Amino acid sequence: MIGRTEPSPLKFNQLRALRQEQGIRSDFESMDVHQPEGLAAYFLLDDTAVRRLAAGSALNTDDRTLLEYHAPQTLLASGLSEENQELIAGFRGAPLPTNLERSEIQRALEAGSTTALDLKDSVTAAIFLKALESQPDSAGRRIAEGRFALMQDDLSSAKSSFEAALRWQSDSPEALHWLAVTEHKSGDEASARAHVGQILQAHPRFLPALTDEMQFAADRKDFRVALIAQLNRMAVMPDPPASEYCRLGAIWLKLSNFTEAEPVLLRGIAKDPYSYACHLELGELYHATGRTALARQNFEFVVRFYPDFDPAVFAALAAVYRDLGDSRAAGAISRKGLRLFPANPELEKAAAPHQ
Repeated sequence: MIGRTEPSPLKFNQLRALRQEQGIRSDFESMDVHQPEGLAAYFLLDDTAVRRLAAGSALNTDDRTLLEYHAPQTLLASGLSEENQELIAGFRGAPLPTNLERSEIQRALEAGSTTALDLKDSVTAAIFLKALESQPDSAGRRIAEGRFALMQDDLSSAKSSFEAALRWQSDSPEALHWLAVTEHKSGDEASARAHVGQILQAHPRFLPALTDEMQFAADRKDFRVALIAQLNRMAVMPDPPASEYCRLGAIWLKLSNFTEAEPVLLRGIAKDPYSYACHLELGELYHATGRTALARQNFEFVVRFYPDFDPAVFAALAAVYRDLGDSRAAGAISRKGLRLFPANPELEKAAAPHQ
C-alpha cells in the first residue's frame, strides 16, 4: 500500500493454524480459497508496481478529496475489464509477494494456481504454473497443469497430467475427480463412472465426486440417479445454500414430481428471496400445473431482476400472458425480449400477432 511501511513476512502456516484452532472455513471458501496459501492468487502488484501504475495521476487524500463523476459512465463500457487487466499485466512482476517465506513458495504457487483456476482466471493460472516449473514435481502441480489443459479443452494433455498426479499420489481423490471429469468430457463414461465409484468407496462424503455422480447422471438423463446423488450432496453440506434446493427442485421437475418439487423450491426462495433458479423453476412448475397467476409472478420476477440471462423466460412469460387472455402484454414482453436478444426465433414467434 502507498504510504505504509513494508509488512512483516507472510506466514501462511500461522493462518492455517489459526483456521484449525478456531474452526474458520467460510471466510476462505466463500472466495474460492480452500487453503490459506490460495490467497496468493489475489496478489497483483507490489508497492513499487502500484506506484508506477499511479505515477502522474491526481492525488486523492483525506484532506484533499477528489470527487470523481466519470466512473459511472464506464459501467456498461464493452471490454473495460479486459483493458484493465491488460493495463495491470504490464506492471506485474513475480506471481508472489517478495516478503513470502521461502518455505511457503511451492505451496503458495500450487494453492494460488488452484484458486486462479477456480476463478477461471487463465492469465493468473498461467503465471503461477510457469513459476511452478522451477519447483520440484508434485501431485498438486500436475493437477493444476491438468486443470489448465482442461480449461483450454486440451483433453489429451489434461488426462496425461492427472494420470501423472496419480503416479505421485495413487489415492488422491482430487486427481481421480478431475480425471473422471476429463473422461466424461471425452465420452469415456465407463471409466469416468468407475473413477467416481473408486473415490466414493474410500471417501463417501467427498463432495466433488458426489457432484460428478449427479452431473454425469443428469447429462445422460438418468434423473433418478441424479436425484439420489443430489440428496447425498446436500446431506454432507452443513447448511446447503439456496442454489442446492433449486437444483433439487429442478431434478424433481424432470421426474414430473411436482408435489416434491414445490416445497423444495419454496425452501430455496426462503433462503434467498432473489434466487434466479428457484423463481424460474417455480414459474415452470406453476405453468405446468395450471396455476397461471403464480407462474406469471415468478416469471415477472426473473424478467425484472435478471433481464439478460435467458431469452426463453420472455417467451414463457408471453405464453402465460396469453393464457391469462392478455395478448397485449404478451406482445409487449416479447418485443422487450427481442430488444435484448435480437433475432431470437422463439421471441420472434411469440411477438407475431396471434389470431
